[in-house]
Amino acid sequence: MNGDMIGHIIRDRYKLIDERGRGSFATVYVARDLKSNHIYAVKVMHLDLSSDEDLLARFQREAHILLHLNDPHIVRIVDYGNDGNMHYIVMDYIDGQNLKYYMINDGLMDPVRAIGYARQIAEGLCIAHKQGVVHRDIKPQNILINTSNLVKITDFGLARGRETVTLTQSNVFMGTANYISPEQAESSRSADTRSDLYSIAAVLFEMLTGRPPFQGDTAVDIVIKQINEKVPSICRLRSDLPMETDLFMQKALAKTPDERYATPQEFIAALDQLLERLQASGVGRPSGAVAAASQQREARLVALANGQPYALKGELLVVGRHDPTLGIYPDIDLEHKTVGRRHAYLRRQQGTYTVEDLNALNKTRLNGEILTPHEERKLKDGDILRFGNVEVRFELR
Repeated sequence: MNGDMIGHIIRDRYKLIDERGRGSFATVYVARDLKSNHIYAVKVMHLDLSSDEDLLARFQREAHILLHLNDPHIVRIVDYGNDGNMHYIVMDYIDGQNLKYYMINDGLMDPVRAIGYARQIAEGLCIAHKQGVVHRDIKPQNILINTSNLVKITDFGLARGRETVTLTQSNVFMGTANYISPEQAESSRSADTRSDLYSIAAVLFEMLTGRPPFQGDTAVDIVIKQINEKVPSICRLRSDLPMETDLFMQKALAKTPDERYATPQEFIAALDQLLERLQASGVGRPSGAVAAASQQREARLVALANGQPYALKGELLVVGRHDPTLGIYPDIDLEHKTVGRRHAYLRRQQGTYTVEDLNALNKTRLNGEILTPHEERKLKDGDILRFGNVEVRFELR
């Protein structure tokens, strides 16, 4: 929905000039303010959902909460309202990418950098904590990093404040399974600041190891592990980290809130102590053994129709269809009319491969899911990709 919104002008003022991201109930656009000529980000609720009272209340609640949060680490709201049945929120445009982008593209993150990001997230939540606001959906996709390496927390759609009225009477789980605290998984109403701090720790765990603390085939599997399983040792997953990292994670990811860091200030102080220990021990980027192990693996695409292999050599490859008339010769030529001339990118960085759809007419699919244009997705061995009508299997050996 909203696919034809480019060029639309909201309230005779905000002209939508590009699409930045799309979620389950809203799309974020880049917009130009025709009065000031400033560039903003505009979040527009999907038109076909505007009659859903619960979702509309959630959308309006995000705007109201953002109005009262003024912090360098929280995206600033500029305007909000509705234009007919089109509901929108205008925010500062952040020139950068979300944290998930860097986690996919950079692989295992330098511990000092990762802790720096976690600290900035906690600083942003500090002002939220003082205002009685619980975010309830801290995850890499909701953390923006601008070109100055400054963290900006966004998407307060699931947030709850002191004056928030519960949207429904049910105790349904709200949040994202990989980062949600045990108490929030059991009842979203019981989440407080300690739940958000748990989520920051889960994000930090993934930045350092390349995987969240708990994994599973479904969201339910992951939530059950969040509630019941012991926190895995981060030092076993990444041996160059000092033992204090394990101690920090065991406390930050404790099953009960009372066993965790109680406030953002306490969480930040613990991060600072960990950072001092890391710097004293000289820990930097991932060990040479880890990097070498990743780089030794060879990747290829295999066409399912005829078994033809395509070796993936190089850091940036174009998947498409050659066109001598236009002088287009993609790195991987699938030679099928349903494949765009420049259909998708395949990237490799530190042994990690990603796919990015280039807004192809016939779309790119990953394991049956249509990919959002220009959003990179990490690939794993055995994934099935579909470019137009051509299906291939990604293999990493």
